[in-house]
Amino acid sequence: MIVDNLSNLYKYTYLNSNINQAIDFMKTHDLLSLPQGKTLVDGNEVFILRETYQPRVESECFFEGHLKYLDIQIVLKGSEYIGYVNKKNEHITITHPYDVEKDIEKYQIMDYTKVHLYDEMFAIVFPDDLHMPKLRKDDSITVEKAVFKIKLRDNKE
Repeated sequence: MIVDNLSNLYKYTYLNSNINQAIDFMKTHDLLSLPQGKTLVDGNEVFILRETYQPRVESECFFEGHLKYLDIQIVLKGSEYIGYVNKKNEHITITHPYDVEKDIEKYQIMDYTKVHLYDEMFAIVFPDDLHMPKLRKDDSITVEKAVFKIKLRDNKE
């Protein structure tokens, strides 16, 4: 997982060519004004999930992992923790097997790291990065978030 300020996202374009599409979209669109839900940028190659929510206590959240997409989780306004653990760590239990259509597998994890995300920060989450978004940092702070879903390229390209 990579965590940084949004102004530095351009430094990570070498990771996946689709990241450029996300950056280009951000240059011409106000992410805060996007409608809630899914917005297509480039069909299923790059799209955005726009959310507004109250972060939750740990018992109301879950760890997830993806295989087809990497996430760029951007906190536009507010503050939350995102839980993190590498998929290769021990003591990881699959609670819901991989769903191919939704590109998600859910886990129960006992020991993990909390990363603080706040205004204009992002986390790039790869397939080996199990993550628990939406963890409450402070009481009654609404989070405005945009999650770019970036399709992973086949290594043969």
